[in-house]
Amino acid sequence: MLTLICDPFDPSLEDKLAEFGEVTTDVARLPEADVVLVRSKTRCDREFIDKAPNLKMIIRGGVGTDNIDKVCCAEKGIAVHNTPKAPSIAVAELAFAMMLAVPNHIVKANESMRLGQWLKKELKRTELHGKTLGLVGIGHIAQAVAVRAKAFGMHVIAYDRYVESSRLAVLKNSLEEMVAEAD
Repeated sequence: MLTLICDPFDPSLEDKLAEFGEVTTDVARLPEADVVLVRSKTRCDREFIDKAPNLKMIIRGGVGTDNIDKVCCAEKGIAVHNTPKAPSIAVAELAFAMMLAVPNHIVKANESMRLGQWLKKELKRTELHGKTLGLVGIGHIAQAVAVRAKAFGMHVIAYDRYVESSRLAVLKNSLEEMVAEAD
C-alpha cells in the first residue's frame, strides 16, 4: 500500500504511517497511491482523482472536505474522511488571539511603538471579561472557543439549528436573537 502525503503535516506523520506501508511526499507518484492525505492546499478534483487509478481513500487533515470532489469519489468507490477534531484547539486559540488583538489595537500599538510613538491615550482598549460572546454553531471548534471564553469570564451564547442543548453556551432560538445579544 502506498500513502501519498500531498500537503505539509507534522514531520513525524511519515514514520507513524510507515507501519501500514510505503509513505511518500512525491506527488509524481499519485498514479500509484492507494491513500492520499491532504489539507487545504491540494484540490482533489476530478482531474486529480482521475490520475490515481489505485486510489481507495482520501483523508483531509482538518474539518471540511470542500476541496475534495465527493461526487467523483462516490462514483469511483473512494472513501473520503476528515479529522474534524484535529484543528479545534489551534483554531480556537487563533480566534482568541484575534479577539484579544483587534479590540486592543495590538498591531497598531506595535507599529507605533516601533516608530517611537506612544499612543496610549489614542488606543482605547476593551476587556473581554464580562462581555457576551456569540457563536454561530457549537461544533468542535466553537466548543473549544467557549471553554477559553469562560476562562476569561465571558458569557457565551450560541445559535445552532442542529443542537438542542449545550453545557458550554446558552442556546438562542435564532441567529438574529444571538447576534442582538452578543458583544
